[in-house]
Amino acid sequence: MAVLFFCFAMFAIFRPDKVRRAMDNFANAWKQDSWHPYRMPPPVLRLVVGGIGIGGAALFVYVAYIALSR
Repeated sequence: MAVLFFCFAMFAIFRPDKVRRAMDNFANAWKQDSWHPYRMPPPVLRLVVGGIGIGGAALFVYVAYIALSR
């Protein structure tokens, strides 16, 4: 899980336009013209989505460390 979160974070940091397009398609499937993070400017999208992905990866690494150290 940590590797998946980290890969997603790196993808969001290096390719925010593709992440925005995927989020746009997903959000429009449920409710047209609703607010969604895809409306953020690319630098903010990189920071927010990339930061959450790296934080999620770090959390899973920490949980694995705690589980394996006992």
